Amino acid sequence: MKGRGASWNPQNRFEKLAYVRDDEAELDENAPRTLYLRDPIRTVIAHNDSPDVGFGSSVNPYRGCEHGCIYCFARPTHEYLGFSAGLDFETKIIVKEDAPELLREELMSPKWTPEV
Repeated sequence: MKGRGASWNPQNRFEKLAYVRDDEAELDENAPRTLYLRDPIRTVIAHNDSPDVGFGSSVNPYRGCEHGCIYCFARPTHEYLGFSAGLDFETKIIVKEDAPELLREELMSPKWTPEV
């Protein structure tokens, strides 16, 4: 459902019967399609020194998100890539295809210092 945080309404867990939604039968033909774009990254670990965030490093294999949470803190980052923080954030997903290999390399590097 566009504009909602939950995309489906599950049955009550005590119900014996369950409705199984057929996504193909319910596709909205006018809805924008999601486009996946490759991100040629050199590092996958992002460092953060903000006092508002409780961690110093993070890993995210993509930029953008189809969930559509309007309050998402990551939305404005799409504007740095030349896209909008609105529908572009939800329909143009930037994929870091090399993320697993890069993460392995960075964690195996002698320069890597683990933080606790």
